[in-house]
Amino acid sequence: MTLTITEKEKRTLAAFVTERLDEVMRLFPFAKYPTEPLNEWRRIFCDPGAIPLEAVRQALAWHFGGWQRKDLALTHRKVITEVTKAWPEFVSIADQKPEQLFGFWQTKLTDWNHGFGAAAFFLHLQQPVSFEIADRHRIEAMYDLLGAISQEEKALPDLTFDNLLNYTNFFRSLLPKLSYGDDSPVLLDRFLKALGNRHAYKFVPADYKSTEPTIRSFSWDAAISNRFRLDQIVHRSNVDILFACFLLTLESEKLSHEGLTIAEVIDRLPLGTGGLCNPASFNYALVALFGGQKQRDYWVFQKPELSHSFTAQANQSTRNMRFYLSHASEKLSVNPKYVKEVN
Repeated sequence: MTLTITEKEKRTLAAFVTERLDEVMRLFPFAKYPTEPLNEWRRIFCDPGAIPLEAVRQALAWHFGGWQRKDLALTHRKVITEVTKAWPEFVSIADQKPEQLFGFWQTKLTDWNHGFGAAAFFLHLQQPVSFEIADRHRIEAMYDLLGAISQEEKALPDLTFDNLLNYTNFFRSLLPKLSYGDDSPVLLDRFLKALGNRHAYKFVPADYKSTEPTIRSFSWDAAISNRFRLDQIVHRSNVDILFACFLLTLESEKLSHEGLTIAEVIDRLPLGTGGLCNPASFNYALVALFGGQKQRDYWVFQKPELSHSFTAQANQSTRNMRFYLSHASEKLSVNPKYVKEVN
């Protein structure tokens, strides 16, 4: 059954999204779903036969919220295993109609609760003009919103091809009514994902707020600063990427590089900064950022002994990944070595 939404309902739904956007998005895990890989996948998935299985695994890991992580849930790992096993057979029928491709995955994936999202994601990557990214959370959010405007009893999400088409229609009906310009598609997609998955955050403190990184990807070759000497950063590890991103953030925000606190540095480096989305690697880099491993000299501390404390902590196999929290109010400045002289 084709979904029909009146103009008045579209305006009502768009107003609801706008009104609740900040409330819902404070829970969105930005580092799990960076937008940068999607354009590359949309390019290569148009030819499934040329796609390495590792790219298939990476795309599904992203879809399941496990970008750069090795600790995917068993249910997600099982779907990925079933997909990669069936991929050669899928390649042989990849030129068939979307409904047939969807049906193929329906016969191959034993956990359709999660398999639906994988099938829908592949259709989006192959034919982004025809299909939006969908999964059970986004479908449930659609049902919630439609139920709110019709005052009808909420139905259970129906994970069918027809509902995938309905979701795409629903999504694209709202876009012209939103006022976020080019950001509207990404914002709406994230809003619906977070809204449909809100039960997962029921124990999150009321004052919690996730933050999207200012710098989501980083390249040493492309990084340019008029204010800081990035060429003086010798190493190229994660910790060095975070330091470079911090300097670039200071420059973009026109903030002083002196008289900072450790908390002010941390606040400008949310998970996902510089494309570092793996929590374990990222948190280790944050601890090492304030240390002096390999003769790093990024900071001038008000209490010089702090550099040694962070270095010792970073060198421990049982390090405290939140060590910086106990020193959040300590003062430091960027080493003048990394600051260009102002003429």
